[in-house]
Amino acid sequence: LEKLQRKGAADFDITCVVTQPARPAGRKKKLTPTPVQTLAEAFPAMKILTPENAKNETFLEELEALEPDLCITAAYGCYLPKRFLKIPKLGTVNIHPSLLPRWRGASPVQRSLEAGDAQLGVTVLYTVSAMDAGPIISQVSRPNDDVKGASQELEELFDLGTEELLKALPSIFSGQITFDTAAEQDEEQVTKAKMIGKDEAILDFSTMGAVEVHNRARGLEMWPGTYFYFYLEEDDASSKTLKKIKVGKSAVISNTERATDLIGSESTLLKGKGAGLGVLLADGSALELFTVQPEGKKMMDAKSFVNGLGGKKVLWAIPPPQPESI
Repeated sequence: LEKLQRKGAADFDITCVVTQPARPAGRKKKLTPTPVQTLAEAFPAMKILTPENAKNETFLEELEALEPDLCITAAYGCYLPKRFLKIPKLGTVNIHPSLLPRWRGASPVQRSLEAGDAQLGVTVLYTVSAMDAGPIISQVSRPNDDVKGASQELEELFDLGTEELLKALPSIFSGQITFDTAAEQDEEQVTKAKMIGKDEAILDFSTMGAVEVHNRARGLEMWPGTYFYFYLEEDDASSKTLKKIKVGKSAVISNTERATDLIGSESTLLKGKGAGLGVLLADGSALELFTVQPEGKKMMDAKSFVNGLGGKKVLWAIPPPQPESI
């Protein structure tokens, strides 16, 4: 919205902003507007609509009265009915953070990271009734750096998509780019980005390899996060307590020499400045955990975690306990 407003000051008018209604937030459940609404309120001439959904009759009547030339959507989160799509003269254009037709759906960046895609990207496309199935105006891709999590990638891809949209807008308004001139998607190449479930958060070191764990941790970083269980040996060494820990930053250990210190299901703080906690998975691959979050505590680096154990031995729970047994 910020970029569109800056560009629009010279080239077009933003007459209305549509966003989700204010929701209770925080410990006091104070009614809080979306960041989009807060930003839009800084421009008094801009109309703000906050319907519960895009099928709301009053909302559709207000939008029709505005007679917009073009509607733009990005992560709106509501189905757009045919009546909505018929309102703007030049159509509705969406920014979608994947290289369509790969990863249509609710969680494209998360699923792309989880799958270990070599390339990430963003698509500017026309909106149709079917989800993310409209003709493509433009796409831009970049290599998956194997480091950043979903939250950072999502923000950067939407920035990239906004730049692509701004490049395309003059041609859309001039009629050079239209719904009919945009490129149709190849339906045979469609991949669905299914909604993420809370049950996907648990990591099983007995069945997953280091690459799979690392990719899932990056992909599900925003929600629900990823975690695993470990046993902490007590002082008498004859008993142990089951603990849960969330994964922060990680990396696959490709250097064989670095993995030689890892023994079975025991944890090992690897050597070197800023080194992480080593995990040897059941398939023989190795993972380095740079930051972790023990239950009830803040995210911390691996050294702080080990220091807080007071010399107690940590054993990974392989396989993890089932929810009903915890």
